[in-house]
Amino acid sequence: MNPLPISIAMPRLKNDMTIAQAQMATTGTMPSPKGLDDDIVTEMKICYIDYLITNKRDLEAEQVIEEFIYDDERMQQLPELYAAWLWLARMALLIDSGNPSLSLGAAENALLVLSGHLGKKTEDFNAIVATLLFNLALAHHDMGDNSRASKELTKAQQLLERLTKRNEARFSAMLLMAVEASTEVIKSKTKQMNVLAHYQSASELYMSELNSGDANATRTAMSNLVDTLGKEGDIMLEMGNGRNAVKYYTKALRYQKKLGERMGMRDLELSIGLAKALMRLINRRAAAEQLLRSLLPLAQRLDATAQVNEIQDLLNNKNKNVNIMTLLKSIFTAALIIVGTLGMQAQLIVGHRGSQWGVENTRAAFINGANAGAWGLECDIRVTADGTFVVSHDDNYKRLGGPETKIADMTTEAVLSTRLTSKRHGITYAGTPCTLGEFLDICKEYNVVPVVEIKVSTTIHSNTKAENEPVFDGIPALINLIDQKGLTDRVVIISFMPGVVDFIHRHYPDITVQVLAGDGDGTVMEWVEWCKQYNMDLDVVHTIVTKEAVDAMHAAGLKVNVWTVDRVEDFERVKAMGVDFITTNARFPNELK
Repeated sequence: MNPLPISIAMPRLKNDMTIAQAQMATTGTMPSPKGLDDDIVTEMKICYIDYLITNKRDLEAEQVIEEFIYDDERMQQLPELYAAWLWLARMALLIDSGNPSLSLGAAENALLVLSGHLGKKTEDFNAIVATLLFNLALAHHDMGDNSRASKELTKAQQLLERLTKRNEARFSAMLLMAVEASTEVIKSKTKQMNVLAHYQSASELYMSELNSGDANATRTAMSNLVDTLGKEGDIMLEMGNGRNAVKYYTKALRYQKKLGERMGMRDLELSIGLAKALMRLINRRAAAEQLLRSLLPLAQRLDATAQVNEIQDLLNNKNKNVNIMTLLKSIFTAALIIVGTLGMQAQLIVGHRGSQWGVENTRAAFINGANAGAWGLECDIRVTADGTFVVSHDDNYKRLGGPETKIADMTTEAVLSTRLTSKRHGITYAGTPCTLGEFLDICKEYNVVPVVEIKVSTTIHSNTKAENEPVFDGIPALINLIDQKGLTDRVVIISFMPGVVDFIHRHYPDITVQVLAGDGDGTVMEWVEWCKQYNMDLDVVHTIVTKEAVDAMHAAGLKVNVWTVDRVEDFERVKAMGVDFITTNARFPNELK
């Protein structure tokens, strides 16, 4: 990511600096301030700072900035937007010099100045806010925190889109840079998810080797497991998921302790990671600070200079991100009021069979979809020979490396012990099937909506639109399981069998249902008419959905889900139609913003 040119965010000056700027361009120095009023000298120095930064004379720019920021009385006398821009300039220099963590202090000071700005929230005010947001995203990206970077870029882009409509000449270049930066963060997040899935597969393998019976092999597997769990914690932390990062680091430290080794560098790095994860949790920040202080003697004993510095930086900056987010909340809201209201709410994203990061319909795919920001997770269910609802798209596991035996002829134990593998985007994933109950537990733990597709089975079937088609006793068992998990008011049940969804809709009105429609099942408008007749939402393949169909559903108070949308151009097309939900393997909210 490249920093935004802060000259565009420089507030309009009260005095005409054209001649002074021309002299700077010619001589490379600031014109003599002799005999000039103080306010003119101040504005000339601001122009000179901009000139120095533009020409990569960062050390000289830093010296002029410090003349201001270390003089409290002078800073208080400056117009707020001038003072905020000076802190913004300092922030940009710190990021450019490889000090993103130190730049957070400059950002906090800029936001404090802006929060006290009582005047009209002008274009200049919003330009500084947008550039601050972008620079915060750049700093967090450099620090490996793509979760925060993504959110800050989203806000910066929202502001710049609206500013560009008002002043295209000034802001169009900045908007383009924000869009390009978002693409870079998306690539980073996608890479993180792929790497996470790789480590999850490795952890599962090492877990299976812990009971090998060979003491040396068990110890090696446990040591490897500590490493992979630590890596999973690192990635979770980078993605902004502090709660799950805590789980991975804690588990890694538990196995590390079982190895019985003297506390060393691995313990130190895992514990620092745990402290950083705890800092993400509001009610655990005191514990994080206490842990960091206890780690300092260990880091010093190990002569781990980098870790000592990291601990001290964390302790010094422990409140900065909190203060920044609090200040941004009020300032960003005010900025949006000035430049226009937010656009329509983004479509809700449903992870198709979980996500692309793991074997489809397995725990890893579901958990990674939730971590990628999905609103809902979709699964397919079938019924085993002994009556258990299990998750699978096909009626057997042959496509995923399992047996050809139909799931309907397998016991629950046989299904759950089946080893599955799949190769996606060059990465080989491994996993095992899970029950519907386990899937619902994941949805509850990660606070996502379970979207359950009923496949044709021996106990649930009706593949026509006729009202009197038989629906067998699997439905009450299914609804009872959902109710036991406390998800009756959240679950969405979908199926290509209209008779099934209609039966559920009539007999279990608290359950949300959607009828599935594919290419070749009839025209989309025929399905719209059926949905209107039965007062039911539609889940339709994206290739046949039309704006006319979406508008007709919305006019009837019904919603539209589309599947399976993985290409950017398809996403933009259905988004423009105003669909309510988008089911996807790979394009999740944090990446699409």
